[in-house]
Amino acid sequence: MRPIFTLLGVVAIHMLGFGIVIPVMPYVVKELGGGSEAYGVLVSIFSAVQMVSAPLWGALSDRIGRGPVITLGLALAAIGSAMAYGARSLAELALARAVSGMGGGTLGAVQALIADLSPPERRASNMALFGVAFGIGFILGPVVGGLLSVWGVRTPFIAAVIFSAAAAALSTSLPRVRGRVGFSISLQFGAVAGLVLALNLAFSMFESMLVYYAADVFKMAPSDLGVLMLIIGLAVASAQPAVRRLEGRVAYTTSALAGFVATGAGIGVLPALGELGLYLGSAVAAVGQMVASSSLFALFSQGERGRGIGFGALQSTASLGRIIGPSLAGWIYLKLGPSYVFYAAALLLLAASPAFWFWRR
Repeated sequence: MRPIFTLLGVVAIHMLGFGIVIPVMPYVVKELGGGSEAYGVLVSIFSAVQMVSAPLWGALSDRIGRGPVITLGLALAAIGSAMAYGARSLAELALARAVSGMGGGTLGAVQALIADLSPPERRASNMALFGVAFGIGFILGPVVGGLLSVWGVRTPFIAAVIFSAAAAALSTSLPRVRGRVGFSISLQFGAVAGLVLALNLAFSMFESMLVYYAADVFKMAPSDLGVLMLIIGLAVASAQPAVRRLEGRVAYTTSALAGFVATGAGIGVLPALGELGLYLGSAVAAVGQMVASSSLFALFSQGERGRGIGFGALQSTASLGRIIGPSLAGWIYLKLGPSYVFYAAALLLLAASPAFWFWRR
């Protein structure tokens, strides 16, 4: 189990570096002359490059081993953060996000390594621990970023470089596990991929505009946004024990359905309850998303062949949702109004939920 915890430590440190820049990104975009649409496009650029690169990284990890691929991805993330710190135009910031997105494409290799190192009876639980590692980053990262922003909105990017570089160094001790080469598209994979797409499309609409909405409508400072992200991170962490208890007791499709409904409900009430809805709705949505995502990826991890490319393909599907979501959210925000972003995302999730009734086993 020791390599598992090393890997989870790598993920937590890296996500700390990722989360640390979240509270300041809207201010950097505004500093460079951009608005809500530019912010949404910049978020989408990261996901676009991640989408293209994820299956390639996954296939490479099946052949040369997961560890080297993960290390290279973390190094690229550090380079991207350094480029963002020095960006003097929206174009330069977009290039920096593309480099970071290339590094983020190795997430499928991380998930494949967790599946490789886990016995079948522990695979879902370890996937849940993977979510815990993400939660730690989202708990601490935005808080630290908000605090560091008092020394300038670019300062958190320096910290992001340090954290990603530290994670890259730690990852060099990971085993060079290779996957069984060979992957084919199945009906089950197509069903999982479709639901992953819907979940990430809707959640990225909510997630990409949340801090912009809070800063624009409620005039929150970076430190206030850090507190908001702290609450979300705590909510995600609190979902992990529940996910682990459900393993073996409830079908993955049932728990994923519950996650879809909870996410849609949380996002839907957010604009209706004012500042209270901002905190309450975000927390409920974050918990629901974690339950749904963990269940879907645990379901796919039961396969043995081509895990690297398979998880990479799922990450590409997720990235496609995160490409469309932020740009669509930015357009809705500008043309229809802030509240409609959240109503549209909630409607999408609730509309997708009945599909589970035709697929549950």
